[in-house]
Amino acid sequence: MAELIVYRSNALMSVRSRIDATRDVVMPVNLAYAESMVGLWHSGLPQVSLVPSTATDAQVWPVMSAVGTSIHDTSDDNCPINTGWSYVGGNHGYNVGNQIVVTNHGKTTTDVGSQWSDGSRIFTLLAITSTSSLLFGNPYTIVDGIAQGARVRPTAPLTHVSGATNRTTVPITGLTPDVQIRPATHSHTAAVELDGRPVPAGRSTGQELVIRESYVIPTYQGMIDTARARIGTPIATIMPQLPSLCRISNEYRWSPGGSLIVAQTVTALSRFTLNAGVTQCGPLTPVAGGTRRQFMPNVGVAGGLNWSVWANIDTLTALTDFTPATLRNRLMPASSMTQWVVSGGGVPQWGIAVGLLPVADGTPEIRVRYTTAKGWFISSSLKKNYPQLVWGRTLAAGESVTGTAYRRYLTPPSTATEIVVSADGQDFVVIERVGTVAQAEMAAPQLFHRLLVPVGPTNLDVPDRVTVDGIPYHVPVSPGYGTWRAEPDQVASGPLPGATGPRGSYFLVRSGPTLSRTCTGTYQRLLLHPVFLAAPTPVDRACVEVTVAGTGVLRHGVYAHDPATGRPAVLGPIADFGTVAVTSVGVRESVLVAPVVLPAGWHWYAHVWQASGTTPPAVRVSGVGATTTLNLGAGAAAMTGDRFGYEVTGVTGALGAITITGVHQFPPPQVAYRRA
Repeated sequence: MAELIVYRSNALMSVRSRIDATRDVVMPVNLAYAESMVGLWHSGLPQVSLVPSTATDAQVWPVMSAVGTSIHDTSDDNCPINTGWSYVGGNHGYNVGNQIVVTNHGKTTTDVGSQWSDGSRIFTLLAITSTSSLLFGNPYTIVDGIAQGARVRPTAPLTHVSGATNRTTVPITGLTPDVQIRPATHSHTAAVELDGRPVPAGRSTGQELVIRESYVIPTYQGMIDTARARIGTPIATIMPQLPSLCRISNEYRWSPGGSLIVAQTVTALSRFTLNAGVTQCGPLTPVAGGTRRQFMPNVGVAGGLNWSVWANIDTLTALTDFTPATLRNRLMPASSMTQWVVSGGGVPQWGIAVGLLPVADGTPEIRVRYTTAKGWFISSSLKKNYPQLVWGRTLAAGESVTGTAYRRYLTPPSTATEIVVSADGQDFVVIERVGTVAQAEMAAPQLFHRLLVPVGPTNLDVPDRVTVDGIPYHVPVSPGYGTWRAEPDQVASGPLPGATGPRGSYFLVRSGPTLSRTCTGTYQRLLLHPVFLAAPTPVDRACVEVTVAGTGVLRHGVYAHDPATGRPAVLGPIADFGTVAVTSVGVRESVLVAPVVLPAGWHWYAHVWQASGTTPPAVRVSGVGATTTLNLGAGAAAMTGDRFGYEVTGVTGALGAITITGVHQFPPPQVAYRRA
């Protein structure tokens, strides 16, 4: 079955497709989940399930029979946003309510919007939830012009302040704090298509099921202020009239093979601070006596577990944040994970791969600026993964954040995660693997002869194009990882410098006249020079020429370009090539442990004279410099004299995070690379 079977009854659907030679995967969809959101759960299919391909329609719909094996609880996987103080949207409401049980309280709708005090704070009656239950909204504060609800509970019985008809004091003995205030959204729409056609009730077949939804979240301040201003009018009846925080637009795409793509755009309608993750993922369903193992490329030790091997998530004891400090390469925030259920005997049963695609605000160079607090986290209680597109990014009204995530169910073998993910007309190759391997190959017949363009850091050796046999690759250092965009092989207008030529050949990043320049005055000053390449280029050696001998060493490497500042990315280098001796003249070559992909477009070559500052060496440099803009800062004084790039002072060892201290006058060294 190379297609989808979609079963539908009103708002409920199940999506079925072949996942291996003998089994299908069946995934639930609900158009009217909590708060009328699109959800990944319904009562007829409580979990994503594997079924024999021979199972009949009646065995899987409308209720999954005993023929199915439950593999994943997705009942809470539709993703809300976070405002910095509360989750809201998805199936969440603002969590700053206090529910109070008071038998026969006597309050009616005419009292909604009234204000009550515990002696120090004002609480607003938002809803009469029953004859024995009241819902109060907590106070809010304004921080930097943004309203924030407070997670506080009354400390004394609530006495009337204003607005109520029934002014009887409310005791707090039956209080439940931090209750979600619902509804917290309005104007929800959802449109369903299967291959561009409406999906009728019953059974349909096709290649792609698409659901697009949109809704608006009001501001919490607007909820409180409106309730107070319109005494006796439940805000649930006038939600579209409340001031708006943002609009959420989601798109879900199911395709054969157990694949789901989720795209989300958050558009601010008022200024607020956003944390958003596009998708979230509960843990897989374990087998008796088994464990759940998870691998995350580029993540080291966090929460007491080493995520660069197969970590046993069942032993996670505390909520764990993956911050830049936990990353092996700080330029690539945690962006993906693979999780497997393993039997007590160590046999893989079923798995899932989840990640953020490098598109829109999900590209590494954008995420690295907005996930410095955390790029991913896992709860210890639920063992649930929460990727973060942004964390703590303040949006002005009219600004948007957009990201795309993938989910793919897997069946054994579990040697490597090798998948092709398609979204927005682009095809991405994802390869992630624990352990080294001299030669492996990923089957990708649908991408034959497509160009493979790296979209983020990688430590794998792959060819430029997909071959007829697939994508051969080499993992020199464990774990191996990489993501590539598969592009059509178009005829170029001419050879691209540094992007063509056989492996093992050398190329210069600049051509033209050269001269020799002494390193006088540059000891322990990291000097960065802009470099442009027309296409991503893998290199395994880097060369400079010493023209006059000196003391010490020259350390060099490459930093990424930050398009937001026009300067080098400050969190760390793409590569530290190490040091070369300057104690004798001649070409000095750094041999890299693993190839490095120099990115297309601008990046920054960096070098620093270190170890001994007694005698300055001289190196071969370009006599023409580079034509690129340099941001001088607040004053024009730095424009006097030659200016070639930025500098960082006090660099004594390996290259790392930097703080730019100014611009420098040292011409760009003549650098040659060997193509890997």
